Amino acid sequence: GEERAQRVLRRAGFRVEVSQARESWWMLVDGHDVEVQVRADYLVSRFGRTYVAEVKTGELAPDPTYPPTRRQLLEYSLAFDVDGVLLVDVEAGEILEVGFPEVG
Repeated sequence: GEERAQRVLRRAGFRVEVSQARESWWMLVDGHDVEVQVRADYLVSRFGRTYVAEVKTGELAPDPTYPPTRRQLLEYSLAFDVDGVLLVDVEAGEILEVGFPEVG
């Protein structure tokens, strides 16, 4: 799956910068700072912009409105300091840029 995902990204002009990208993120729990780790499939770049890319397969997961996928992409948009979030549907060979207008 990962090799296919990288081919899909490269065909679209993206360069894979980091695989299994990790980021620390802070949240408040009962008024206390708690550090959490976030891991995405890839950090990629194209035309001077950087994106976090999540790869999905199957029937439901590649749908950005599918609740678990939507929540994961939203978390990435908050945790990673990037220009955008990509959802890669390996089976369809498609890349969707997903944004959350009320965030940042």
